[in-house]
Amino acid sequence: MRYYKAYIVICLLVLLTSCSTTREVKQIIPPPEIIEPAPVEDPYDVMEKNVPNLSKVYIGKDYKFGSNPDKNVEADCSHLVCAIARNSLIGTKYEFKPYYYPSWKIYENTYEIEKSETRPGDIVFFKDLQKKQNHLGLITKIKDDTVYFVQASSSSGVIERSTKSESWIYYWKKRFDSFRRWKLEVFEEKKTKGYEVNAGRETSTLIQ
Repeated sequence: MRYYKAYIVICLLVLLTSCSTTREVKQIIPPPEIIEPAPVEDPYDVMEKNVPNLSKVYIGKDYKFGSNPDKNVEADCSHLVCAIARNSLIGTKYEFKPYYYPSWKIYENTYEIEKSETRPGDIVFFKDLQKKQNHLGLITKIKDDTVYFVQASSSSGVIERSTKSESWIYYWKKRFDSFRRWKLEVFEEKKTKGYEVNAGRETSTLIQ
């Protein structure tokens, strides 16, 4: 009986000791969420997004040499291309620096690309019988292997054509010169006034 009581006492001591022992609990911390930075749009991205719908505004205008479609009800090919390029950047951080270029100047300020590289906002150039680049259109969309473009034609006014249309097959294909893209130099990033914190002080600065 004495040994039994001693055994009971020892068991109680062991139980109390185990209850008072603090167990270490490992906390599982989930890995931090990785937030990918938003892609930065360049002027070509902006034009690709805005040109398809914007170009529809000009379709149906009559042709008139030297006419700016933003100021008149008529347009010629170079004024049409520059107007759409210029207006497609409105409300963004970019602007079209030259405002207007004649066709030969547009040719100088663009570079040749392959058909497979074309995107809305690019340009298609045509040449006359003397191999002189004298007409152009602005690409509005690409569907499968077909390139659509808007142009100001002396016979049809402002109209959308494609590389599968009858006029392309029987006329424009023979006059085709190249697909081209604006050089980056024709675009300018606008400067906006903002603020930045420097060593605990708020300082005014120009942020591009």
